[in-house]
Amino acid sequence: MNKTININLDGLAFKIEEEAYDRLNTYLDTIKKRLGNNGEAQEVIADIEARIAELFQFKCQGCTIKLADVEEIIHTIGEPAEIVDEEDADENSSQQSSAGSASSTTYVGKRSLYRDPDDRFLGGVCAGLAAYFDVDPLVFRIIAAVSAFASVGITVVVYIILWVAMPKASTLGQRIEMRGGITFKKMGDNIKEEYQAVSSKFKEYKNKPNYKRMQNRASKTGDAMANGLYQLLNIFGIILGVGIVIWSVLSIMGLVGFFAFKDTIFGLAVTDGNHFIASVPDRFLSYMDQTLLMAATLLVIGIPFIVILYLGLKLIFRFKSHGKFVGMTALILWLAGIVLVFFTGIRIAKSFEETGTVSEQHMLKPTSSETIYLRASEIESGAVDRDYLMDIDHLEMFTEDGELMIEGAPVVNISRGDKFQMVIDKKARGLNDDDAEFNASTTIYNWSQNDSIIYLDKKFVIAEEALVRHQKVVINIQIPYDKKLEVSPYLDRFIDEY
Repeated sequence: MNKTININLDGLAFKIEEEAYDRLNTYLDTIKKRLGNNGEAQEVIADIEARIAELFQFKCQGCTIKLADVEEIIHTIGEPAEIVDEEDADENSSQQSSAGSASSTTYVGKRSLYRDPDDRFLGGVCAGLAAYFDVDPLVFRIIAAVSAFASVGITVVVYIILWVAMPKASTLGQRIEMRGGITFKKMGDNIKEEYQAVSSKFKEYKNKPNYKRMQNRASKTGDAMANGLYQLLNIFGIILGVGIVIWSVLSIMGLVGFFAFKDTIFGLAVTDGNHFIASVPDRFLSYMDQTLLMAATLLVIGIPFIVILYLGLKLIFRFKSHGKFVGMTALILWLAGIVLVFFTGIRIAKSFEETGTVSEQHMLKPTSSETIYLRASEIESGAVDRDYLMDIDHLEMFTEDGELMIEGAPVVNISRGDKFQMVIDKKARGLNDDDAEFNASTTIYNWSQNDSIIYLDKKFVIAEEALVRHQKVVINIQIPYDKKLEVSPYLDRFIDEY
């Protein structure tokens, strides 16, 4: 026969077995010691007692409270070690004695990885990770969005795995573990919300016919199953962490290696002497622009990989660190990469701002022939191995014997006058006047005269040392009034009227 004791808890009278009373009294005393003696701590303790009293009322109306009932309720609320670690409690006590009540408004307990059901878009994974690393959930949501943009399939798989591996913070103790610290006031509010929710569940569950029978069974098997599942999830988390570390390390190495050895990689990736791929950026972007874009890409893509690597290491080793500092630093660097992308884009756009023109005037040799002939050059810049790639900005890009070439079609204007001359206007854009004139002057256009025949190239070529900046070539030919003009069919498409 077990001895029973009458107790008063939160103004309610209960009959409880002695061993159950001892367990409950020890539990409450431990919490009191760990939370301290300030006013806010006393409010939290009062909330805990109120919650326990309400749960007793629903579980044992008119019956004697047994040890199993106390253990079940303690499991719901959480053991003292789940609320405040002993070392942290000692530290808080010393801080209270030295700093007064100002330092006793918060405490720090052990931190565990859970999904946050109260702040979620899907499963609460990003919010749970943010709580674990003590950063704003926006950090992980941005990382998830960027990773999804870079590789949708991998990001979805990783998110689903984390969703399955991370348990949901459903009880008060789990929510406290998830954050590793909470203010006394917030803790009291959570306790009130928690015992109200649990009370509602007990009301519904109590009305079911099999309540008593299932209650006994759950009390025996619930803890064992929960502990086994938690251990299994911990093991799975370590395995997942190893996979994340390997994947992120390989991704970081691949990203850095690509930029460090891109010319060699392109050389190995192509065959038949097609080395033009590595030179494509050099024809459109300056060295400075390429450097800025490379740095921006490393920050925008590399920072999420580094954060993922950090998360993987945390899953494996569970080390303590300044998660908030790491998260904010990563976010600042990532945002710096975004700003650098926009800055470089504006810089590239400004490199088309100014227009420069270089004119070449040529006096043509007089001829006794009554007719002037315009013909396409007999020797053009064609080659045996010539492969078309694309058109860009009215320019044609192709490979010639494995080398990248960029050509454009000239515009020919014919006029009548007293002189027999030709003026070639080469136009281009640039960052400033000097840059624009340089891009224009380096444009290559060939022509020749043989008595009454003028040979014109059908294409102009952008030199390798110039950037592609909307280059144009306009040819103005003045024919004497007393001369006739005959244009080759290969050139008439370049002339509007003649």
